[in-house]
This record gives sequence, structure tokens and C-alpha cells, in this order.
Amino acid sequence: MSTDPAHHDDHQEQLLVPLAAEDVAALGSDGEQLAALFAASLHGLALLRAGGASAAELAAAIEGTTGLLERLEAVRDASLRQPAAKDVSHADLAKAMHLESRATAQSRRRTLLKKPVGNLERWATGSTD
Repeated sequence: MSTDPAHHDDHQEQLLVPLAAEDVAALGSDGEQLAALFAASLHGLALLRAGGASAAELAAAIEGTTGLLERLEAVRDASLRQPAAKDVSHADLAKAMHLESRATAQSRRRTLLKKPVGNLERWATGSTD
């Protein structure tokens, strides 16, 4: 898949998400769940571009996109909580989070670390407790 406008007509009928076999095994059915949410988001994007989507179609797109965003945020937050993340500089963290200010990155990390770990963060790490 390309986002290059010069290749706007160079597309396939299906999209492939290349993952190593180890990643597929580690994700289990959660990988399929994420793929379904991503597909719902992409379908919503296609509906927006085509125009004329019904209220039900838009609601489904919103639901899929929201579910995907919640899980992606949990992956990011769980990553920030990992012990190795302490070694990431505030400047590198700002760059990784697409922030202009390292102070903002520092503040966001500090705010996150003050909160209890949420259910979706536990899901992201594969924890069941």
C-alpha cells in the first residue's frame, strides 16, 4: 500500500499486513481483532471519500475507529510503562510521540505513570491480572 499520490491508481484488491510468524503467534486472536478494527476504519475512510454514507455506516466506522484508537493508545501507554522506557530521553520521547516540546513529552509520561494501569494496557502486555 502506498500513500504516494503519484501511485494513487497502483492498488491491490486486498491489503497485506506483513508480520513475522513469531509476531502472529504472540498476538493470537488479538491480531485478528485489531485487523478487523483496522478494516472497519479503512472502510469508514473509503465511505468518507466516496460520499453518501448512511448514518449506520458512519456509526460503524466511528465504532471501529474508536476501538482501534483505544487499543493503539494502550499499546503506546504500556510501552511507556516498560522498564526500558525509562532510558528513553525526553527529546527522543518527544520525537517518537510527534511532539515539538520535550517538556510536553516529559509531562505526558509523568501524568501517565501516576495513573493506574488500565484494562487495555493489561491487554496490550498480555497480562490477565
